[in-house]
Amino acid sequence: MRFIFVLAALLLALLPLVNAADFFYNDVTGTAQWEEPDFPVSYEDDEGRKYWFDKSKDESVWEYPGKWTEVHSEEHGQPYYFNKETKESTWEQPEETAWRRVVNKDGE
Repeated sequence: MRFIFVLAALLLALLPLVNAADFFYNDVTGTAQWEEPDFPVSYEDDEGRKYWFDKSKDESVWEYPGKWTEVHSEEHGQPYYFNKETKESTWEQPEETAWRRVVNKDGE
């Protein structure tokens, strides 16, 4: 009987961890997955500002650590994306920059 109470207490203690599981979502492709993608994933701080974790430097950075950078167009009032390697620019967000971590806080 005591074993059942211990097991129940353990399950109740672990339940919040299951409900708060992170997953990854790509805003461009609509792909959702449990595994961390090969590209940098964006996070948001408490004020809603986006940042990334740069694995090569082992630190968090404010600018996307890949070949693309987001630039705000004053003329058009919206962002565009510039590839630092190819010098290409596009209004469409590249798939690799669109990954974000989603934390399921409410168990939904």
